[in-house]
Order: sequence, then C-alpha cells, then structure tokens
Amino acid sequence: MSAARLDLLRKVEFLAPLDDDTLEELVARARVARYRAGDRIVCELEAGADVFLLTRGEAEVIVEPRGGARRVLLTLSPGSAFGEMASLTGELRSATVMATGDVEVLVIHDADFDRLRERRPEVAVALLRTLGKRLVDADRAIAVLLTDDVAAPAAATPVHVQRGSIRRVWRELVVSRHRDLAFLTLASFVLTLVVVRLTVYLAFRLDVVPRGVLRAAYMTGFALLFFSAAAALLTFRPLARKLIAIAYGIGVALIFNELGVTLAFDIFYKDIHTPDPGLAFDVERLYRRTEPLRAIAIGLVVLIQAAYLRQFYRRAWFIAKTSVRRMIARASRKAG
Repeated sequence: MSAARLDLLRKVEFLAPLDDDTLEELVARARVARYRAGDRIVCELEAGADVFLLTRGEAEVIVEPRGGARRVLLTLSPGSAFGEMASLTGELRSATVMATGDVEVLVIHDADFDRLRERRPEVAVALLRTLGKRLVDADRAIAVLLTDDVAAPAAATPVHVQRGSIRRVWRELVVSRHRDLAFLTLASFVLTLVVVRLTVYLAFRLDVVPRGVLRAAYMTGFALLFFSAAAALLTFRPLARKLIAIAYGIGVALIFNELGVTLAFDIFYKDIHTPDPGLAFDVERLYRRTEPLRAIAIGLVVLIQAAYLRQFYRRAWFIAKTSVRRMIARASRKAG
C-alpha cells in the first residue's frame, strides 16, 4: 500500500494509533466501492453495520425534516469515516450520506471491524472519543438547522423531525433506491386479482352478466397492457411512469385472471372450439376451478415483494407497532 494511502487512513482518528502492518491488513480485507454524483452511499433508517472510509471525492451527510427539505449536516472529504455508530450500536443509520461527485470508499465489513476493536483496544478508546465529539457536533448542528427561520422566536414554533414517518421511510428505502415502480406494479397486480375476484363473485351471485364481466376484464387487460407498453416509450416524467407501472400491473392481473378460466375450459371441456355437447357449460364452475392458481400467484407475488422491500416493511412495521403502543399508553393514562 502506498504511503499516500497510509497517510490518508491515519487522518481517521480511530485508525491513527494502528501500525502499518495492521492498516495494510485492514485494507486488504476491505472492499472498494465507487459512486457517482447524487448516489446515496448509505440511507437514513436503513439497516447496516459496515464502516466506510472516504478515500477520494466528497460526500454530504444529510437529514430530511418535515416537508422533505434536505438539510446538510456536514461535508466529508478524503480521510473521513462514517458508519461507526451503526457498527457499535447495531441501530439503523442515523443519516444519509450522498456523493457530490465521483467518490471512492473503502468498505470495512462489520465482522472485521469488530475483530479490530477486540485486538486493538486503543481503537475502541479512540472511537469512543470520536463518537462523543460527533454527537455533540451533531446535536448543535441539528439544533441550528431545525430552527424555523421564518418565525420570530424559535421556541414558539418548534420544527419536528419525522423520524417515525412511514412516508419518510418510503422515500429513503424505496424511492431513493428506484424500487417504487416495481412496488406499484406488484401491488396493483395483487389488488386487481382480489378486486376482480370479488367483482366476478358478485356478478354470479346477483346474475349481472357474469360472462360480460369476464369478457370486459379480459379486453381491458389487453388494452392496459398495450397502453402501458406504448406510453413507457413516450414519457419519462416520474408521475406518468408511476401510472404506467400501475396500469401494467392491473393489465397483467386481468389477463392472468381470464387465462385461468380459458385453461380450465380447455382442460375440462376437452376442446375449446368444439365442446362436448354432453357437458353443461358452467362458467362459474370453471372460474372456481382456477381459484388455487390465483391464490398461488398472489402468494408468490406477495413473497417476492416482501423480500424485495424487506427493509422498508421491517421499518414500517416497527413504526406501526410503536405508534399503536403510544396510543394505548396515552389512552391508559387518560382513563386512569
């Protein structure tokens, strides 16, 4: 490892006490990651315990208070480190780190960082001093940044940070990672299958042209599929692309719903073009035969979405549980 790289690593306070051999071993086990301007290296409220060392470029540490306006807490330069707090506490990331240009970082795996602290107690001591200073600086910076500049006295109109907002978690863990379109497609697919099942059930029960309902759903599915495919080539606006993703999910669900009936008809009535005249044609019976297929499809899509957005759902579930507990505690205090 070059002398320049060693000097850069020694700018990190908790790595400064290490000798050359230990630093070289640490770097050899680390992973090099590169980012471009606007990329989020870590996101606030996400899980993770790896430690990052900035070796090239600059990055900003930001938070988002109410209203979604970004507030920059500090700017990181080569020789800066971040992620130590999550590595020590195991908690979620407390802020977002965004690259402001071409950035290169060394990613030290959490297990390697744990072993380093165990082998070299001076690293743990220096790390505690660093974190203590950072907490004091962060408290002061947040107090200044969250002051309402418009109102006269700051205490009269306090600014509340939405740390427990599901909407904010959605922005950080889904939208910022460009996963919202996939979520909308999968969610609209599942909801459409459920809604169309209820609609067809009511059509059979009330005898409101059930065949017409199935036919209309089938044709609507093809229309939405063609529309979404064509529109995706013509527009790049975020809102339009979200609507296209929803339309695509609905269209696929409607077609899938009707194809199940068609397959059942082909299997149980031998020939879709020349049905056996000895068999009574019962659309409702055909539709019911395909219910397990729809249930399996819904289950698979839900599992895929849950795995794809696992961090979002974990955080949203934590927020929901916390909110319910607070409501119960508040109601108990009032009742008492």
